[in-house]
Amino acid sequence: MSLPEVVRPTLHTLPSGLKVLLAPDPLAQTVAMGYFVQTGARDEESSEMGASHFLEHLMFKGNDRVSGAELNARLDALGGHANAFTSDEATVYHAASLPERAPELLDALSVLLEPALRPEDVEVERGVILEEIAMYQDQPEARVFDALRAAYWGEHHLGHQVLGTVQTVSALTPERLRHNFLTRYGSPSVVLVATGQLDPQAVLAQAAEISADWPQTVHERQTSPRHPVSALHLLPDDTLGRLHVAVCTPGLAASHPLREAAAVLSEIIGGENGRLYWALLDTGLADSADLAHAEYQETGVFEGGFSCDPGRAAQVLAIFRGVLQDVQTAGVSDAEVRRAARKLAVSTLLRSETPQGQLFGLGMEYLALGRVMTVEEAVERVAGVTPADVRALLDLRPFDVQVTVALGQSAALQTLDQPGS
Repeated sequence: MSLPEVVRPTLHTLPSGLKVLLAPDPLAQTVAMGYFVQTGARDEESSEMGASHFLEHLMFKGNDRVSGAELNARLDALGGHANAFTSDEATVYHAASLPERAPELLDALSVLLEPALRPEDVEVERGVILEEIAMYQDQPEARVFDALRAAYWGEHHLGHQVLGTVQTVSALTPERLRHNFLTRYGSPSVVLVATGQLDPQAVLAQAAEISADWPQTVHERQTSPRHPVSALHLLPDDTLGRLHVAVCTPGLAASHPLREAAAVLSEIIGGENGRLYWALLDTGLADSADLAHAEYQETGVFEGGFSCDPGRAAQVLAIFRGVLQDVQTAGVSDAEVRRAARKLAVSTLLRSETPQGQLFGLGMEYLALGRVMTVEEAVERVAGVTPADVRALLDLRPFDVQVTVALGQSAALQTLDQPGS
């Protein structure tokens, strides 16, 4: 008996302006759906920082037809795999269930996109978010990376904190939150992604009916270049027992032809068995050290750091910088490129083994570049990175500019040198 073939993902635009990306798989045992909204922290006014994340919270409070308690009960009854997140450029609402519950899944998930935004709910969630901000402010790792983003991006909106600040979250009114929703959640900015065992025509028909009356406002994202200069920012805190350092350097935009090479390079340097591991963790000089590449619409960054004993601050920072400069001047070996590319390709395959895992690859890729990329294509692109690609990336000299933030004891901070000194 022959097995049915997996169908290639297809993209549809409904009369409401809502885009629907379908990836049916008759062999799957579950179905996953998600609304991917092309808006995030960078799209906020600076005085309204945190509005996107605030809205994410409020979506789970229900609407005029479905109370928050009923909505969450319905989502739980579908299997308990419902959640949401907000990032710099996207807000995503997602859930998974059994195939026979697909209509109920889409119906419950769609309630999130039609929020009541009641003033009383705003006040309750304001308290929840302020507690969340306070929690992260107690975590040195979060503090140092928040400071790094502010130092690297300056007034650029990519420097916005996703949670916002105590001041901005406290000042957000129900009227301003509703304004943010109406202007940035228009159906042309939303993509419904559905993967797994599903009936494509049934999903399209149901989605068309659900979204018929959604606002059709078009949000235009403002983009601008960023040209940072090297700097070292010191944040003294003598209550801390460890030194925490975060480093940011220029990277590549999501549309850059070397984007996969950037992922491979960051794996070589800051991955689980990368050069930073062998230089700092295997030697016992630091308890954490990493580097990753983050890509945005018009730019990107290599971002990482380490934590260590304060007495080793200068030594560990010098080694961290030395690893970056050695890679940039001497390059990496062909074997390193092959191993890193293979590892990332396998990771891509593993993430896509379930409909829920495939959901995020399809949705985030479409938001970033407006294209449909299959799992096979994504694997081929990263597996196909060559040593020449990495050399071409290094020719751009991404590590010449380094913005560094160090948080820890005052005496340790005074031992650190400015970049390039």
